[in-house]
Amino acid sequence: MPAGYAVTYNKFFDVEPVLSEGDDYFIENWGFFTEDLLQIVKLRIKNGKWYIPEREETLLFDLGWYPDSDINGHYHLQLVDGNWNEIKSISSKDRFIIKETLERWMEEHQRT
Repeated sequence: MPAGYAVTYNKFFDVEPVLSEGDDYFIENWGFFTEDLLQIVKLRIKNGKWYIPEREETLLFDLGWYPDSDINGHYHLQLVDGNWNEIKSISSKDRFIIKETLERWMEEHQRT
C-alpha cells in the first residue's frame, strides 16, 4: 500500500469461498464474503501531519461481496467521494484482479 492511505476496515483476506453443505448458495466462511470487506481512506497532509479529511474532501475505496454470503456472488470495488458518488468501479470473482486494481487506483490517486 502506498503512503497516504488509512485502512479503516479490513476483512479482505486471501481465502476462497467454501460452499456450505446444508445450503445451495450460502458460503460457509461467509465472514470473508459480506458487503463490508474493506475501506481505505485517502489521507491529506496539513502542517506536515497526515489526517483523515472532512466528508466533502474524502476519497474512499470500498470493497464488498454481492450478494452477501452467496456463492454466486462477486467482489465489487468502488472509488467514491465523500457523498458516495461513484468515481469508478469494477466487479470480479477473482480476488487477485481486485487486489491489482486497488493497488493501481491507489497509485493513480496517491498525489491528488
